[in-house]
Amino acid sequence: MTPIKKNLVAAVIAFLLIVLFFSVYTVNEGRSAFILRLGQIVKDSKTGEPATQGPGLHFKIPFIDRVRYFDMRMQELATSAARPLTVVTKEQTYLQIEYFAKWRITDLSRFYTSTGGSVRWAETLLEQRINDIVRAEYGKRTSIQAISTDRAGMMAVIREQANKIGKDQGVSVIDVRIQQITLPKDVMDSVFKRMATERKQFAEAKRAGGMEKSEEIRALADQQVTVIKATALMQGASIRAKGDEEAAGIYAKTYGGDPAFYAFYRSLEAYEESFKDKNDILVLKPEGRFFSYFHGDSNSIIAKKK
Repeated sequence: MTPIKKNLVAAVIAFLLIVLFFSVYTVNEGRSAFILRLGQIVKDSKTGEPATQGPGLHFKIPFIDRVRYFDMRMQELATSAARPLTVVTKEQTYLQIEYFAKWRITDLSRFYTSTGGSVRWAETLLEQRINDIVRAEYGKRTSIQAISTDRAGMMAVIREQANKIGKDQGVSVIDVRIQQITLPKDVMDSVFKRMATERKQFAEAKRAGGMEKSEEIRALADQQVTVIKATALMQGASIRAKGDEEAAGIYAKTYGGDPAFYAFYRSLEAYEESFKDKNDILVLKPEGRFFSYFHGDSNSIIAKKK
């Protein structure tokens, strides 16, 4: 092969490599792309819709087609701390609001048509519309409602309306949150006093409920104690009566079997009860019946009784 042919082959290979290099492009994960051919979006031949390309390796016509890449992941829009949003409440109180919104591209062709594919311009338009929604919702409420009592409901309305207007730009607003609210000093004092009063009322209600429950438990316990005591007394009286009945039966049986011994035994019990304290003094006549067993032998006395 002559040097001219070698140079020609090398030039052709180089040209093909350059064409191949400019014909291949890659879309990374989390991004999408479409092709602009002479400034116009290339559409799908079957559906007629713009042909978006997902992650992977793709081909285009070199030097004619141009690829636009778009980040399809969640993005955040936040108000600047140096320039917070000023709103006016229902009672004409000025508040400074800082918020953030989470959004993402959902309709790529509409996003490109409405914003020219510029994320900065899309955020500017979205911020203006969300600002209008936030001002309108705060204007319907007092400071107390916007800060505490109706804040959750207000944020739900703001998220819903922001998502509706975002669809016009081909984006979906996932969430909108109030980050900080700066109040005038007099309003702040009023809000804090109101919150302190509400917490105090809540605590007093809880305390009253606890006291009421405590009284119920105590009354129930006292009732159960009374019933238990009454039952115990009744059972004790029944047992004592049964014991007395059995004792009386034993005494009667003993008396019937040997009256003299029974009399003697009962006298000994009486002596024991009477003289158990050494300091006791009894002033009685020795001839009395109480001292009948002090005279003579007890066996002879028992024998005489028999």
